[in-house]
Amino acid sequence: MSHRIPTSLALALALGLALAGCGRDSAPNAAGERPGRRPDVLLLTIDTLRADHLSAWGYPRLTSPTLDRMAAEGTRFAFAQAQRPKTGPSFTSMFTSGYCSDHGVRRIGQPAGCSMRFLAEEMKELGYQTHAVVANAALAREFYFDQGFDTYIETWGVEPRKAGLDPTGAEAVTDLAEAVVGKLDRDRPYFLWVHYVDPHEPYTPPEPFRDHFQGDGHSGPPVEVPVARRNSRQSWNGIGRRQVLDGRTDLPFYVARYDAEIRYVDDQIARLLEALRRRGDYDRMLTVMTSDHGESLGEHNYWFDHGMFGFQTCLHVPLVVRLPGLARAAVDSGPVELVDLAPTILEVAGKRLREGTWMRGRSLVPRLRGEAPPARPIAFAEAGYSSREGWIRVATDGRFTLHRLLDRADRRRVAHADREFALFDLAADPGETRNVADLHGADLTRLRDALAAWEQAAPLPLRGDSDDCGDRAMESDTEAQLRALGYL
Repeated sequence: MSHRIPTSLALALALGLALAGCGRDSAPNAAGERPGRRPDVLLLTIDTLRADHLSAWGYPRLTSPTLDRMAAEGTRFAFAQAQRPKTGPSFTSMFTSGYCSDHGVRRIGQPAGCSMRFLAEEMKELGYQTHAVVANAALAREFYFDQGFDTYIETWGVEPRKAGLDPTGAEAVTDLAEAVVGKLDRDRPYFLWVHYVDPHEPYTPPEPFRDHFQGDGHSGPPVEVPVARRNSRQSWNGIGRRQVLDGRTDLPFYVARYDAEIRYVDDQIARLLEALRRRGDYDRMLTVMTSDHGESLGEHNYWFDHGMFGFQTCLHVPLVVRLPGLARAAVDSGPVELVDLAPTILEVAGKRLREGTWMRGRSLVPRLRGEAPPARPIAFAEAGYSSREGWIRVATDGRFTLHRLLDRADRRRVAHADREFALFDLAADPGETRNVADLHGADLTRLRDALAAWEQAAPLPLRGDSDDCGDRAMESDTEAQLRALGYL
């Protein structure tokens, strides 16, 4: 049986728990200074957020004024890549700094394993208070994502402050995060992870955001969304009947709803940051903002979903790192992977890294400072459903993207031909619609060799001798939330 904290006690525990650990901290930070305390750390993650729908990445709609200001004040990594476009696998990679081949998590509901070393465990060992507020049941404690956290609040298990408020919506998430912030120990640094599930499908933001972008002149062509006769969910070749919103089948309606979800969560993040400003924390803390993956909005005949393919619609995620005095206000256009986040946070927190690395990741601190270290030349990822092991593997240098297609069905869907490799030129064809492998032989060979070396690398021993930590059966409320999100 899982040892879940009862709903009625979850918030009280988060607000009142006395934390064990070190006192004041005088270790040097990544800037080489010896402050009285190491910087607090805020990790903001926004589910299903594709980078190219944020204003800071050039999107014509003003979807993200708060995140835009954060990006202008820090370093915006213009070409960040998720390691797998599904929530559980992506966060396992983010928190262990390992690829799927290292940790083995490739699907929703697959436990990360209690013997893995998670970022929060490292932060706790460094003397940090560690707290999390998460709104996606794919990150439930049943799957061991609570490792290293002093408190771990699953919003679907807490009654919202306001009657009728969606417990997993951005407003409820910010309410809980604000409450945690208000009770933090001022004498010790803290690591706070806040995960918003918006703009995950279904795209149903509350008023006044619901119709914020409808008919605004940026709607695009009137593409019809294919709707299957059956009621069950689907994403390839169209959507199921029960996925239809408000009787609408025009794509611009759904894209505007997706964008409105982004604006909604951006508004709630502004409220959280204001609470941190009132405490005097925000302008002294490390803030990292990113997403676990993007979303396909009908591209490649893949509708309102993620995970099946390795296109940039689902792998390209936003990444902003803000820390006054360390992270310069700049745009870094080189490839970066989400496995690089943990070593970056750890170095800023005072952990001494061997040659700037932790597990598979490389600290981004030198790039934040504006130094000129060798950039990560190629980023790697994978995609594909868990029902078969014909994973799609991806290698990209920011200009060209190579897909290795192990399954014949994927070859037809991605490359429209029976070829193992498909090469796309993102500069000439950002939508990845034309296989140019025959036109760029040298780039094909270069990326294919790099991908082969990555595939052949021995897995890191992220797991211990045993993952037997007792039974964590899935709770009924977690299962209900997973069904609501279309995972079950």
